[in-house]
Amino acid sequence: MTADAPTNTASTGATAAFMRGVERRAALLAQCQCGSETKGDAAVPAALRAFTRIAPDAPMAAWPVRFWSLLLAAPDLRRNADDAAWPSTWAPLAQLGNGPRAALLLRLVAGLGMDDAAAALGVSADAYRTALQRAIPYREDGTPDRDGWLAWVAAVRVEIGGMQPDR
Repeated sequence: MTADAPTNTASTGATAAFMRGVERRAALLAQCQCGSETKGDAAVPAALRAFTRIAPDAPMAAWPVRFWSLLLAAPDLRRNADDAAWPSTWAPLAQLGNGPRAALLLRLVAGLGMDDAAAALGVSADAYRTALQRAIPYREDGTPDRDGWLAWVAAVRVEIGGMQPDR
């Protein structure tokens, strides 16, 4: 046994635990990004496979940014699916461009902070903030809709908690 063996085993275990922790959120984010459960679900395993190849060479603190940027780079998530349809809870997402939608979903579904979400998108913090401001729900009077945001937060919990194990 070499001195590197425990590190590799630990890294493999940590990678597997990280992937288990993000796979449901990844499925929801992918579906909401492109408007198709089928296209979204196809993008997730590819991102997970790519992540397993780069994770051993990246510090664990960088894993969330690396994973979410890999997922959002999937060709099917860079545009709406041909048959894109969002459930009523997520219907406002259909009106957003892919950048603002991704900005919103990184915050709402992936749970990334501002700097990490900006890094995952490969944009400045100011550009991320602008995209997020375009994406959040607003009331008729132009003020941010806190109740709308909280409804989305609750919907994320329900969707992830009720997701079928095969997804």
